[in-house]
Amino acid sequence: MKKFFLCFAAAALLLSACNSIAPKEELVINLQEKGAEVAPSMYGIFFEEINHAGDGGLYAELVKNRSFEELEMPEGYYAEGDVLHPKKVCNHMSGEVREGSFRWTTEPVPGWNLNTQETAHAEMGLTKENPKYPIASNNLKVTIKDASTPVRLINGGYWGMNLVKEDSYLLRTILRTSADYKGKITALLLSEKDEVLASAPIEISGSGTWNDVHQMMRPAATDAKGKLALEFDGSGAVYVDYVSLFPEKTFRNRPNGLRNDVAEMLAGLQPAFVRWPGGCVVEGISLENRFEWKKTLGDPAARSGEYSTWGYRCSYGFGYYEMLQFCEDIGAKAMFVCNVGLGCQYRMGDASPENKIAYYLDDCMDAIEYAIGDVTTEWGAKRAEQGHSAPFPLQYVEIGNENWGDEYDKRFDIFYTAIKEKYPELTLISNHGLGGTGKIAKTDMIDPHWYVNPEFFFQNTTIFDNHPRGKYDVYVGEYACNANVGGGNLRAALSEAAFISGMERNGDLVKMTSYAPLLENRNDRSWAVNLIWLDTDQVLGRSSYYVQKMAAENRPTYNVKSNLTMSAPQQMEYNAGRFGFGSWNTQVEFSDVKVTRADGTAVPLDLAKSAEQKGTWNLKDGLLSQASLETPTKYIVDGFSGNEFTLECRVRKTGGHEGFFIYFGLSEDNKKGFVYNVAGWNNQTTAIEGVAEGRTAGVVSDRVAQSLENDQWYDVKMVVTPLKSELYMDGKLIVSYSPETTPLQFFSSGYDEATGELIVKVVNAEAEAYPLRIKLEGVSKVEKTGKVISLSAASDMEENSFEEPMKISPQESEYNGFGESFDYSFPPFSYTILRLKAN
Repeated sequence: MKKFFLCFAAAALLLSACNSIAPKEELVINLQEKGAEVAPSMYGIFFEEINHAGDGGLYAELVKNRSFEELEMPEGYYAEGDVLHPKKVCNHMSGEVREGSFRWTTEPVPGWNLNTQETAHAEMGLTKENPKYPIASNNLKVTIKDASTPVRLINGGYWGMNLVKEDSYLLRTILRTSADYKGKITALLLSEKDEVLASAPIEISGSGTWNDVHQMMRPAATDAKGKLALEFDGSGAVYVDYVSLFPEKTFRNRPNGLRNDVAEMLAGLQPAFVRWPGGCVVEGISLENRFEWKKTLGDPAARSGEYSTWGYRCSYGFGYYEMLQFCEDIGAKAMFVCNVGLGCQYRMGDASPENKIAYYLDDCMDAIEYAIGDVTTEWGAKRAEQGHSAPFPLQYVEIGNENWGDEYDKRFDIFYTAIKEKYPELTLISNHGLGGTGKIAKTDMIDPHWYVNPEFFFQNTTIFDNHPRGKYDVYVGEYACNANVGGGNLRAALSEAAFISGMERNGDLVKMTSYAPLLENRNDRSWAVNLIWLDTDQVLGRSSYYVQKMAAENRPTYNVKSNLTMSAPQQMEYNAGRFGFGSWNTQVEFSDVKVTRADGTAVPLDLAKSAEQKGTWNLKDGLLSQASLETPTKYIVDGFSGNEFTLECRVRKTGGHEGFFIYFGLSEDNKKGFVYNVAGWNNQTTAIEGVAEGRTAGVVSDRVAQSLENDQWYDVKMVVTPLKSELYMDGKLIVSYSPETTPLQFFSSGYDEATGELIVKVVNAEAEAYPLRIKLEGVSKVEKTGKVISLSAASDMEENSFEEPMKISPQESEYNGFGESFDYSFPPFSYTILRLKAN
């Protein structure tokens, strides 16, 4: 008790000392000046089968490869060792046939092994002989030649099975035996060291016919790395079609349900909606392995699954019905993402023939009917047959995923018109970003995506402030700070909190957001940074998870005006650096390249000397051409470095889908600097982007609408001075940018009508405490006592871990110093929310 008192007293003294620092700035908030409302739909979640998010994650099944379908591959694909090669298809935009390679397994029967090293005793092999379910036709034939020592068929699950003492587990096995098999079959739950934790006989009646056996098992001890075994003590053949082991305690006790602790973490975000099934899995590497929702319905034993875009087979266990049920259980709306007949444009990029578009449209309409159709309809009746006669809460349909271009726009219009005519109450979302909506006639929402470094989010909190209103709303469907932040440190989370403040402030435009990706099994990180990490027996949120949770739990009804949105940036100078050329998914030519210094003297250049090349470049007679459709390409010129010069050249786009790049101010290793992205974003927008770690890292300048014609020469001039750069084309100024320091403090304020509280959110991304004076105008009464919720750490490089899962997590406390004017010092590296009664 004495130790606790001393710690508490020290903390109180430190807080008092921090809040006695003289304020640096004054934040004035006027409660009478009402801003944009913040939609109840603002914060949702986006699920995709990546990083074993479902199988081995949210989905509670403990058995890996339960239906023995893991080695089935999409039509036309083939494997060489541990590499899977997709079917050769024509990219619908470029006309090229792209090469691709993806993960494959060399295990003879993934997930399963026999506890014998000698085939003289037993062997196993896959067969399609007499399948129980033709759609999932594989079964495993186990041939026992010598049963003097019982043979065990063992499954270790997804990097172990979490078996908890005295909890119940539902085992389902579908087996048949040959006529000569006379032995017993016993199910065993084993520890990591093969100790028997539970056993149960599997009763088989007759030979040659399938037996579908359900039984409960209860382990006598806990083991996070447990296993399941089927033990055979007789000679002969046993055919195994399906083996499933499910904890009885699933989320809301749903059969074929979700892992309780993981689902609780998702429910803790209070999501207004759930987006499903993706993500790139919607399109597939090519159309042959797109996600097919109809195959996710019905008996799990009859679900074939599909090879996932992300390098493993998805069982289809967490299917459409389960997603809709989860939405209903947590009070969220559902979002279904449909395929418009396009394969992933970042991968193979094939397109269905025009006469097949109706097939994909019908498939989407069936999905909608399944969710909300009357029970008298075909698919509404199927829903009712599965035990849910009432409609599910489907509200949103996203038409395609990360698709673009004329072919997508044409298909989007077809889908939009048909869906709106039958279901006008649904909100329909296109894949377009802030650069424009292409050639479509109309959309309810657009869906820009951002995967960036912290500086982009810090520098772009005002990105929506001047975006046109009235044509559509915005759903930021995928965003995350995932570059240069380790597995996801506090700096990433603080940059996201800053960006969120801008989205909330523009709530009249931005109505929905969802972080991505959502989940990661620690044993399969396919994506660099993910929101929630899990193992067999543990689940934890990164600091970004707690930013999402804090923002959702403290969503104001509407914004109120303040005089600050971020700390004022300071002007800085461009670093002297190299320049170069490039493109994105575009073939381009550069000619008549010349550089002059500020005094007008010409810089001698040898374009043949490059510091870095990416793409297919050729230099002949002064013409530098790039012939590939790589993303991105670059040709960095060696021999000159500066920050005060003029570059002039002629540029011609010869093919592809965007414009060209001009790099400048690049560091010695070419990894840091700036780039003019001309006619990027599907040939619609020009802007300056930062370069970090050798890749584009987000827009830093204004965006200007611009497109380029093929085979037309443009005169280009880039003028660089230490404090400013400008880009001219055909004598016209297109865009300019003066470099600035990155803001480190961000502010937003709103009012919660339900509680009568003012909500003030402050990000301090600086290594020092940030003292601030807050003045409230337009108030008649302010209560002295309120609440402070703060997320912080000693360093912005810190991360949560399985060893310290709550290291960076919100701390809530009472504060007694509020008033019409009060000082508060925000901790270093912190996201803080103040809640105070005011009217």
